[in-house]
Amino acid sequence: MRIIDYTNIALKDLRGQKIRSSLTLFALIISTVILVLMAAISIGGRQAIANQFGTDSALATIMVTPNQSGSSLNPYGNVQEVNATASKLDDTVVTQLASLSHVQSVTPRSHVWEFNHFSLEGNGKQFVAQAEGVAADAHISLSAGMPFGSNDDKNSIIIGLGYAKELGLESDPQALIGKMLTITTQKGYRGVEAKIPGVNASAAENEVFNKSETTLQATIVGVTATGQDQNNIYIPLGWAHAVRTARYQEGAILKTVDQIAQDGYSSLQLRTDETANVKEVSDAIMQRGYGQVSTLAQIERLQQFTTLMWAILGTVALIAVVAAALGVVNTMLMAVTEQRHTIGVWRACGARKSFIVNLFLIEAGLLGCIGGVVGVGIGFILSKFVNEYITVLLKSQGLALTDVAVIPWWLMIGTVLLTTLFGILAGMYPAYRAARQDPSRTLSSGQ
Repeated sequence: MRIIDYTNIALKDLRGQKIRSSLTLFALIISTVILVLMAAISIGGRQAIANQFGTDSALATIMVTPNQSGSSLNPYGNVQEVNATASKLDDTVVTQLASLSHVQSVTPRSHVWEFNHFSLEGNGKQFVAQAEGVAADAHISLSAGMPFGSNDDKNSIIIGLGYAKELGLESDPQALIGKMLTITTQKGYRGVEAKIPGVNASAAENEVFNKSETTLQATIVGVTATGQDQNNIYIPLGWAHAVRTARYQEGAILKTVDQIAQDGYSSLQLRTDETANVKEVSDAIMQRGYGQVSTLAQIERLQQFTTLMWAILGTVALIAVVAAALGVVNTMLMAVTEQRHTIGVWRACGARKSFIVNLFLIEAGLLGCIGGVVGVGIGFILSKFVNEYITVLLKSQGLALTDVAVIPWWLMIGTVLLTTLFGILAGMYPAYRAARQDPSRTLSSGQ
């Protein structure tokens, strides 16, 4: 008999027991939806974590910090102890670390705390200015524009792609190039372009100055790509020195204090030649008393967590599928009991045991296949709602990740095949039980 004939008979039997078949399918669909969503979140979560940290080249990056005690980062936050023996990160340290094996480059970075907020010309939105001064050779992935020409570029700025998204220009970041940013400093700012009170200024004038802000102008020369740099703004290191150099009028003398030179750089961005050498270089940095945070280690820790969660949730989902398969066993056993007379007629007319087995196995497989297809479809639709909800939630927390629930084609096909296989396995005992029935006893007992 052809497979299509088996299928037609099986579908007819399923339609004949609508309530029982519907309840069994409902259980299969629910378990399939759970399985698909758990797998989709695991796959999407791992991809989102990798995308958040940028391209593969970012995996070879190590951020060096002066405080070793606080460098072993927990992705979910932890208490950090201040290391009393922490060394200042200066140009001497840059030279020392650049001489390590497998190190391609070391570029300094410095937080610019003097900025408060900024706005784009022609746009009323204001954003908190999370700014860093970086060297011209710093590795910042750009989606538009170009890197700084030199450390001494004045009033140039690279803006994060996250701001472009908020401005509605995510699809066209090039439109931001050449635009002017207005940066408002903290109150009492004493860096470049600040109007410092003269030596003869009164106490009232000094008080007004300490409560006033300074406005700086900067031209956008670049926009970052998606990744760990997308929520920051960057200025050339030379301009950062000028901004962070506080000026004080003492008598006829104008004194200056370069906070970067005094305190050292906030961090150093170190790039290794290969990802495989990140661990070796990280250990060498730790041995010299500095802290280190590698992108690769952060991703590995986060992905270990997602793997553990998938193992737990996947187990729950598989238990649900097994429970649904037991429902298939019960449905098929009931079908065998109700159709014992029909089975006896088939056997008396010469039907082989293999025919009976194949018929019930196909019927059970159809239950699994239909439940899998519908479950995958519902899971796919629900994943869209999950992504929309998570995106809104993460944006409210200042994060920007890609879809956290991803259903690739192989997951859809694999899930349908899995539920079909479970259905067939669940139908084996009822099928062989039906085939072993004695047709003479079945027919003599009537219906």
